[in-house]
Amino acid sequence: MSFNLNVGFLGAGGIATALTKGLCSSPEFTGRIYVFAPRINKAESLKTINPDKINICFSNQEVVDNADIIIPAVVPDILEDVTQNLRFRDNNHIIHLAAGISLSKASPWFFPAHKVVRAVPLPFASRRIGPIVLFGEDSVCEELLENIGTVIKVNNEKDLEVLASVTGLMVPYYGLVNEIVKWCMTKEMDFKNALDYTCCMNEALSILMREECGEDVEAYMSATATPGGLNELAWNEIKRASGYNIWVESLEKIGKRYDL
Repeated sequence: MSFNLNVGFLGAGGIATALTKGLCSSPEFTGRIYVFAPRINKAESLKTINPDKINICFSNQEVVDNADIIIPAVVPDILEDVTQNLRFRDNNHIIHLAAGISLSKASPWFFPAHKVVRAVPLPFASRRIGPIVLFGEDSVCEELLENIGTVIKVNNEKDLEVLASVTGLMVPYYGLVNEIVKWCMTKEMDFKNALDYTCCMNEALSILMREECGEDVEAYMSATATPGGLNELAWNEIKRASGYNIWVESLEKIGKRYDL
């Protein structure tokens, strides 16, 4: 089904760029995109993604005046300053992204717009893949985000912040893949095949786990590992070395930034 509402970005940084790329590559998205950034070169860079669909504005107010859905894509420290003099409309829909600012705190900054949700999109929204955490009720914003990722709706804001903490493990995961690939290369394997195999294997594991795993993850792992086999060997070695503890400890440190 076609989605023909206009989207406006206040800011043209990394996440605005990712979302813009995702929307412009979505066949369902038939609206236009309006963007303003104080540094005109950033906005112009964004426009090159799709010159026919993207409009550069000369102010944040021009974005608000032309867009149905507003996505403030600025750092949390300046969000209130950016929004305080803007004239939002009652029928505007707002997707609030700023980390560390609750929906209840931010919502008055968008008055009289009352359809305000909070979301955590990630860089791979540019390819229309991966999860987007969503808190709040607005079918319009939800439909827009479904065009560029898998929407994971949560029932409370704390759950959103828990999952936002999990995003801090993306680069560490790359680090794990790096160690596996480097090990393969010590056995005289070429980089590309090692990387392709490792990543494809983990993609398949994730798909199977989402489809087949119940709430007892350890039971699922035990059922998957052949007794006396390679996976049981590796699992026991990692547990013996408390190898999983550092991941939990890292999550605890990240979670403190959200007061979890």
